[in-house]
Amino acid sequence: MEIKKIHKFFLFVFSISGLIFYLLLKNNIISDNLNLLLFCFFMILILGVSHGALDHWRGKKIFHPLLKKKWSVLFYPGYILLSLMVIFGWILFPVIALLLFLLVASYHFGEEDLRFFIKGKGYLFNLVCFFKGLLIITLSFHYNHGTTAIFFEYLMVSSIQYEELTQLKSLLFSINLIFVIIGLVFLLRKQIDKLILILFEIIFITLAFIYLPLILAFSMYFCFLHSSKHIIGLALELDSKNIMNGLKLFTIRAAPLTILTAIFAFLSLYFLNENINQNIVQVIFIGLASLTLPHIILEVLDRRNG
Repeated sequence: MEIKKIHKFFLFVFSISGLIFYLLLKNNIISDNLNLLLFCFFMILILGVSHGALDHWRGKKIFHPLLKKKWSVLFYPGYILLSLMVIFGWILFPVIALLLFLLVASYHFGEEDLRFFIKGKGYLFNLVCFFKGLLIITLSFHYNHGTTAIFFEYLMVSSIQYEELTQLKSLLFSINLIFVIIGLVFLLRKQIDKLILILFEIIFITLAFIYLPLILAFSMYFCFLHSSKHIIGLALELDSKNIMNGLKLFTIRAAPLTILTAIFAFLSLYFLNENINQNIVQVIFIGLASLTLPHIILEVLDRRNG
């Protein structure tokens, strides 16, 4: 299946889902904040987390040629240790941990989203990747300033610290958007069809962050426009000739780790404090941060190997 057709399908699902949720929210059919948080929590567990659920397969691919049967002795403890380092680092230094997470996640989002279309390299490509991913952050600051402040407090960053970080939010968003558009035009000046698709994606993402609650806009982006691309890429690695069979193989191989992560996430909700809204936000974002670091390291190592 052609990459452009796959992306058009993702954009269609994203836009139709956004429109449906907008109408449901506007007509107060969905109004309970907790129910919305729980829905996003489940969506991220099922679609979002699963896109990293083949990290053990990628780890074996990287380390088995070097360590043979002992590859798992290095991989699994190392993966868990990196995740725990992020969690404890967040508890001890929440502001620094959150800033690092936002910076790393920005590059990761943009790089995986753009690499779906182009096999770019060099400083310009990496800069455009970073600023493309950073749009998710600056959109949150610009259009959902109040909600983002609440989420930051849930993530152990005070309102004073948040205001200091976001005092130039409008300027930052404007510069971010302009740089991304100019960079994309330069990178894809000879591939107008791909450029138009990516620009439409940016428009739909922006509309989602303007008209939908922050957690829903982020969850839809993360699941439908970020994770889904990565899943398609993995499916093609598993079976380059038959994408449907590749998706079947992905589902079978990703299920155990996805289920294990879901169990751990629910246990975390149970053992945290009595504020269920805060618990869900912490499990989603600190949980994603703890999985992002080892996931990105594996992506970098795999790309260098292959």
